Amino acid sequence: MTWEIGDIEALFDDDDLLIEALRERGVEAEAVVWSRPDVEWGAFDGAVVRSTWDYVDRPGRFVDVMTSIDRSPCTLLNPLDAVRWNLDKRYLGELERLGVPIVPVLRGTPADADALVAAVAAAGWTELVVKPSVGVGGSGVERTDAAGLADVLRARQPDVELMVQPFADAILDEGELSFVVLGGRPSHVLRKRPATGDFRAHGIYGGSVERMDAAADDLAQIEAMLARLPFDPLYARFDVVRVGGRLAVLELELVEPLLYLDRVPGAAGRLADATIARLGGG
Repeated sequence: MTWEIGDIEALFDDDDLLIEALRERGVEAEAVVWSRPDVEWGAFDGAVVRSTWDYVDRPGRFVDVMTSIDRSPCTLLNPLDAVRWNLDKRYLGELERLGVPIVPVLRGTPADADALVAAVAAAGWTELVVKPSVGVGGSGVERTDAAGLADVLRARQPDVELMVQPFADAILDEGELSFVVLGGRPSHVLRKRPATGDFRAHGIYGGSVERMDAAADDLAQIEAMLARLPFDPLYARFDVVRVGGRLAVLELELVEPLLYLDRVPGAAGRLADATIARLGGG
């Protein structure tokens, strides 16, 4: 993969829990590497896209494999249209058009550095985050200020599409909130805070992750966002931060998110039940 963490096996804990929950319900399940060339996808009733962390290295190949699954008798979950849509973070613009609040974003390549710097100045943003449009796990994410933006952009590969966003101060105090949706309903919420001296609210970079109880109004906001999606996902994770007292989407994960099933008793079972129901077994 294009990024490294200390405990790679931890990325697959959710998968193990889901497989166990499915087996407890009498469903045969196994982990299959998406890039294996010898897989006969039609031999399976369903394929749940889970910890496909390395798709960023071969996004075209990944889409080809997902398309082949979709064209086979095997049911792809999440569905192909949702997978394609979610691979590139340009979906944030579509969310905004659908009426979902997002953290503002500008897009471009290093060749657009002058235009992006001017747009940031016009917006009045002072602290910024730069990230690739296709990426996972905080890979390639960099924090800078407006004065340093041009240098950060020009240090990137010239043809890589990037996103520039204002840094959300709430990440450092309240934290980033992850609302996990299973089977079309909010299941549980995690509060993620960065490690001291860092800004990435990822447990894999030493940040803290804790389960929390969500306020009724926050849950209502997430349900409203969910209702505006152009898909009905088996699972989703809304990564949000509070801006002006309301929740705004940093990222919406429909492909490879950590769902933190180990943090909540019964969560793996709920996902297993929802999977079986989508496959017509419940």
